[in-house]
Order: sequence, then C-alpha cells, then structure tokens
Amino acid sequence: MGMSHMEKDVIAWILDIQDSEEFFSKYRGTKWFHARATNRDRFADLLSFDALDRILGTNGIRHPDIRLVSADQKIPPSEYVWRDRMVDPAKVARLFESGATVIFGGLHDRHEGVRKLCTRVTRQVSAQTQTNIYLTPPGSQGFKPHWDTHDVFVLQIEGSKRWRIYEGGPIRPLKNQKFNPQIHNAGEITEEFTLNAGEALYVPRGMMHAATTTDETSLHITLGVLTYTWADLLIDCISEITERSAAWRANLPPGFYRPKVQSELQDSFKELIEGLPDEMDLPLVTKERQLRFEAHHRPRITDNLNQAMQASSLKETDAVKWRSETAASIEIRGERIVLQNGNTREIEFPIAARNTLEILLSEKSLVTKEIDDDLDWPSRKIVLEKLIREGLLSNESIR
Repeated sequence: MGMSHMEKDVIAWILDIQDSEEFFSKYRGTKWFHARATNRDRFADLLSFDALDRILGTNGIRHPDIRLVSADQKIPPSEYVWRDRMVDPAKVARLFESGATVIFGGLHDRHEGVRKLCTRVTRQVSAQTQTNIYLTPPGSQGFKPHWDTHDVFVLQIEGSKRWRIYEGGPIRPLKNQKFNPQIHNAGEITEEFTLNAGEALYVPRGMMHAATTTDETSLHITLGVLTYTWADLLIDCISEITERSAAWRANLPPGFYRPKVQSELQDSFKELIEGLPDEMDLPLVTKERQLRFEAHHRPRITDNLNQAMQASSLKETDAVKWRSETAASIEIRGERIVLQNGNTREIEFPIAARNTLEILLSEKSLVTKEIDDDLDWPSRKIVLEKLIREGLLSNESIR
C-alpha cells in the first residue's frame, strides 16, 4: 500500500488494510490489532536509522527531547549531556553501543515525515497526537509490563521486537490514572508475537503490554493518540456557555455545603443542567477543538521569507496552493468572513472573498487567473497576497 494511500486513509496505511472502517467499529478503544506485512521496507520512506543518526549529530537536541534508558531504568542525563542540557552525540553513541535505548521525543518538530504522519492521524481521528521514537540495540532488556493512558500505534521501522499482551489494566483510564509499578501487576499473558519491520501494532489505552528486543537493532515509532472524551466535550461546552451566560457565572449561596441548603441547591443546579442541550453550541465547540488539535503540530515551512518578499509580485499566470497540513476554517460574521488559523489567529476578509477561500482550502494547485470565485483580478490578488504573507498559501511558481 503506497504512500499516496497515507494521505487518503492514514490509519489504513499504518495497519496495511484497505480501509479503516472496520478498525474503528471493532478495534479502536477495545482490542489490540497486529498488522502483519510481507513488505519489510513498508515504512522505509518514513524514517530510518541513518536519518536519526543525522538528527542526533546535527540538530543540537537538548534533554529531555532525547532520553536514554537501560533495563527499564533511566540513565542520568549527566552521563550524556553537556552545557545547557545539550546532548553529546558521541556519548549517546557509546551508551547505545553498550546496550542503552535512545528515545527521541517530539521528533514531529524536527522530521517532516513524522510530522506529516502525526498531522494526518490527528485529522482522521480528531485527537491530539505525539510520538516517541525508540532506537534499541540487540539483546537489551525492554520495558516491563505497563499500560498507557492513551492509544498507541507502533510502527516497526527496522529490526524487530517481541511483544506480549497481558490481562489486567483499567478500562479507558484517564490521563491521571497512570500505571504505577509499585501497586499494579500484570495478569496472565494472553498473546505473544514478534513485530517485524514493516508491521504495525495498535494497543488501546489501559491494555497491559510489554516489549523486548531480539538479536537485531530495533527502530520503531510509538504514535500516541491522546484521548478526547464525552466528559471533555461537556467541559468544553460549559466553558463556552459560561462566556455567554450570566446564570452560570452567578455565585453559589453562602454555606452551600450545609445539609439544609442542599435541596435548594439541587433544584437550582438541576434547572441549569436541564437547559444545557438548548444552550450548547456543538458546531462551534467541536470545530475549535479540532483546530486546536491540528495546530498542535508546528508546520515546517522552509520558504516563508522568500514567499513574503515576493508576495506583491504575484502574477495571473502563477500557481498557488494552500500549504498542506495547515489548520484553518472559515466563519461568516455579518459582512465579513473570518479565517481561523489553528484557533490562535483570526484573519478577516470581505464577505466577497468567501468563494476564494473555500476554493483555496481544497489544497489543490490553482493558476490564479483560473480561480472561479467571481472576483476581479485586483481584488483576488489582495486576498492571495495576504494569505501568502500569513504563511498559509504558497506561490508554487517561486523557485
């Protein structure tokens, strides 16, 4: 399944299946899924040992963006960090050769392939994502049985690891219900298998699991999908209502904790709760939350200065394209249309620019004079130039 499928259905691409509908209906949140594959180089274009070696040696990474562990125990940063928390690549290499696992955190801010992976998963599952990259030498001791408070997709890039699934673990743990080895124990092993290069594994939150290395170097991506629950949605809705409703901002009565006040308190609270369905603005809240998820990953743009400097020289024959994976949506406000960029910035345009923005958000490459938006060229040029300067639109004709 090629990289092009990654853009259409990234979960299906990760799991090497035709489409993800069955996964979401039968597995997500409840069952683990081992995606077996015959193509060992399936993830080769995504990440590699050599790419990590270059990042380690040239990017000036600081602790804790790189951490080292050995036999499930943290290695003190003093053993591989020098001034200003800067990681010493040579020391990391020596410890790795001696059996330590190197963990790259937040690589989606440094590596384009990993960033695109996170962004596309975020778009499809509507949740914040994060990555840890594990580079493990042969024969080293792996992590002990534990559960995570978020779902994980494990992409085995190179080498292999031995995995075990155990009984035990809570159902849908929250972020603060973390595994504690002092009080939590794994149950019986329910499944044991080898995850080979090109294969993937899905483990829902709360499921007990562990991995150990084989006799070859292992490189895998653990992509975490953070939970967004019904309770989170309710909290977001009430927060939004509170900004509009003075009733929810009223003080509670003095001594509200006293038994004699409880009946009155319950009646007042019930009245407020019963009005919630009519007061909630679900389209607004869910749109803002999705924008926040997508804006979590910083776009990697390499030509901002050049594009901004040449924005005013945009020609009718130039091709423009919305920058891929840049979160944005539009909202009508009277005679103005507002472009929201990741819930952190709002850019206003006249309502006449609505068609222009909707066409551009399709992320297709378009010749500027062929944009069918009912604007004359001078008006369209103003809109396009502003979007280019904001880093949202790219002039594809600039080299």
